[in-house]
Amino acid sequence: MVPQTLKAHHLDYLNSQTTHSVSIVEVSAACACSEEMTKNVLKEIAEDKMPIHFDDQTVTLLNPILSKVSIVNQLKTERIGHHITLLQSVDSTNDYIKEHLSSLNHGSLVLAHEQTVGKGRLGRQWSSPAGKTLSMSLLLKPSNQKLRYSILTQMAAAALVRSLAANSDAQIKWPNDVLVNKKKISGILTEAEYSGSQLEGIIIGIGVNTNLDKEDIPEPLKEKASSLKIEADTVDPNKIVSRFLEFFETYYESWLSDQDTKPFLDVCRKHSALIGHRYWIEDTVSRRKASIDSLDDDGALVVTYLDTSETTPLISTHYSIRGDDGYI
Repeated sequence: MVPQTLKAHHLDYLNSQTTHSVSIVEVSAACACSEEMTKNVLKEIAEDKMPIHFDDQTVTLLNPILSKVSIVNQLKTERIGHHITLLQSVDSTNDYIKEHLSSLNHGSLVLAHEQTVGKGRLGRQWSSPAGKTLSMSLLLKPSNQKLRYSILTQMAAAALVRSLAANSDAQIKWPNDVLVNKKKISGILTEAEYSGSQLEGIIIGIGVNTNLDKEDIPEPLKEKASSLKIEADTVDPNKIVSRFLEFFETYYESWLSDQDTKPFLDVCRKHSALIGHRYWIEDTVSRRKASIDSLDDDGALVVTYLDTSETTPLISTHYSIRGDDGYI
């Protein structure tokens, strides 16, 4: 087994040459190792099911992948994202942060090429094949113990939509899904970790289907899930990460200062997939049709139920919102 650092070095180099066929000789020279070692490294990378194709002479990385070097070179934040951990494979990036909470600082970012048992809201699974999706978790350690952290999901959604603007016209399906062409390409999961009554950290987990091909989408999900590559074009996940961190830090630092939610909630309103339409509101005990009116200043979805004409904000995120024929 070759060292992870050597694999990362090879992947970083290939990422700088994405979709171009590169000779084994050139790769070994760039990574300062023998051709034989490079072939061994590439074999293990292929065994990790990363998106590469190689033979005895050449190697091609089929799509851009996560790269610490690339993210750091583009990053313009003050604090967020200055400590990055990039893993080949992990059960869940959120769970990784929980396990290492005491040793990670505020603003730490954990990324993974592959997430094997990632989860979304209400315990739903989030699949992420190696090298074709973006799995990341951001750790916040605010000094304010009474921070209303539930609003951070909307803040992250606004930052993510803005980070995708160069690639697609994304929309937000309250509270935590991001859609392109009415299909889910991203989900957000915000979790707070406590020790007794002491807030230890807030974890914002984000999964984005970046470069999945149609055959990578499980058959039961094809009607409601897609990827940026399918709906628009091949994307560089590192640009998305660096942009997201910059937008998020701007919103977060401003909000800590004045508690004004308008800057990011206005983005959520503008890019809402729901406001102005009628959908079914489902929870564990009922299913009711409602018109979706607005998003209030606390991030709650304001709806009017058609059966009673009652207007109310949906505060809990334990609701599901569905169209007549399914997802939306």
